[in-house]
Amino acid sequence: MVSAPEALLSFENQPMGLGAVVFTLFLCFLWGGLSPAIKLSLTGMPPLAIAAWRFLIGLIALLIWCRVKEISLRLPRRFHPLLLGFGLVFVAQIGTLNIGTKYTTGSHSIVFLSTNPLWVALLAHCLIPNDRLHWRKSLGLMVAFAGVCVVFLDRGKTPGSEVLLGDALVLGSGVLLGVIQVYSKFLVRSINAFQVIVWELIYGTPLYFILSFIFERQLRVQLTSAVVAAVLYQGLVVAAFCFVTWTNLLRRYSASKMTAFHFTTPIFGVLLSRLILGENILPGLAAGVALVAIGIYVVSRPEGTNRQ
Repeated sequence: MVSAPEALLSFENQPMGLGAVVFTLFLCFLWGGLSPAIKLSLTGMPPLAIAAWRFLIGLIALLIWCRVKEISLRLPRRFHPLLLGFGLVFVAQIGTLNIGTKYTTGSHSIVFLSTNPLWVALLAHCLIPNDRLHWRKSLGLMVAFAGVCVVFLDRGKTPGSEVLLGDALVLGSGVLLGVIQVYSKFLVRSINAFQVIVWELIYGTPLYFILSFIFERQLRVQLTSAVVAAVLYQGLVVAAFCFVTWTNLLRRYSASKMTAFHFTTPIFGVLLSRLILGENILPGLAAGVALVAIGIYVVSRPEGTNRQ
């Protein structure tokens, strides 16, 4: 999941009509399919190789889009060290996501990854002036973290230690995604969101290939139509289409109103894991997902009708 820096991209603040609401929910649905797609692709490819090909595909698609829309990717030299560091964090974020998803379920993966708005709220409280936690956000965080604990305790029939390792890695990926989003908010004060994501991929994608060659060259690759489709989904749909579309929507509508829909992503993800992977939705998982979704909504929803 690659998010645009929401708070700094909303320009027009038009009212969200039914069509905009439905399309925003559709994007959350597509993001919800990320972890099931990763889990499916892991049946035929190792985790770092999946990341490498996913973002190479996404990078090519974004470069084509920027060329068609005449979006300049040239940057002053002083920004490149910052974007290199950004790319390294990005490599760690996706690496922990893919490796963690290997050891846990698709449902757990999408729930823990979807906690990133909570980490954004905590980090923003510490780093961004005038973006402090208040009682409502604090309550939402407590509810969501209670849900995280419930999901941690949900083991199903999978060995506990293996799922616990995967859960911890994906939760760490959610934290890193929160760091990336807060860092992005500072970067886009000087450069546009497309420059941020494209250079992030330019610096990060080769590292995935290098790490995969070092650590995964002995692992077997079995490409099937399902595995190829899952990797294409991650690259074309999530890394490219969702980013471009979300960014364009943020130019029309209130960022805070749109991010309030993020609570649906773990719900869609659990349902898609059931549909695609055949995973069971046990009572503990259902309760944990509900708490996480409620907490994300409370943290993300607008405080007032005029708030950006």
